[in-house]
Order: sequence, then C-alpha cells, then structure tokens
Amino acid sequence: MIEFTPAAKEAIIHFNETLQIPADHYLRVGIKQKNAQDKGLMIGFDAKTDKDKQIENDGIQLIYHPGQALFFAGMIIDYRERDGKKGFVLVENKKL
Repeated sequence: MIEFTPAAKEAIIHFNETLQIPADHYLRVGIKQKNAQDKGLMIGFDAKTDKDKQIENDGIQLIYHPGQALFFAGMIIDYRERDGKKGFVLVENKKL
C-alpha cells in the first residue's frame, strides 16, 4: 500500500538511527488536509495508538490511521534535496 523510493528508505533509516527514536515509536504516515484540494504528507516517528494500523514495508515498521489508507493508493513517498530544501514528498507512482 505505502511504497518508498530508495532515497526515502535511506533517509528514514538514517533519521531512525541518528535521532535516537524510542523503541516503541514507529514511522507514522498520514495526510494533513487543509481543504478538499490541499492535502499534504505528514511523516514522522510516533507511538502507536489503539486506532492505528501497523504494517511492515521493506523492513520499515509503519503506522497509519486506517481511514487515510485510500489517500496512499498508487502513491510513493520520496525524499528529495533540491535548491537547499530537504524533505519527504508524496508522488504518484507514474511520476517518478
């Protein structure tokens, strides 16, 4: 369901190792929605709640709210460094 580019996977592993993330925290992926047309990626390390779904993808433990799963269909998380800016982006699979 949720896929990562090699750059995103490398960044996630790097952050997990260097930021001293607690053992009971997992990579949370979600959508923050400002309005119907403006949706942005939310990604970070967080503790799992009883409402979260947990999966493993390519060795990375993920948590997400099941109600947001449809937003990720056909999408890939990439990590980009451009023009001095770094960060994760959500892109359509066909646009990579």
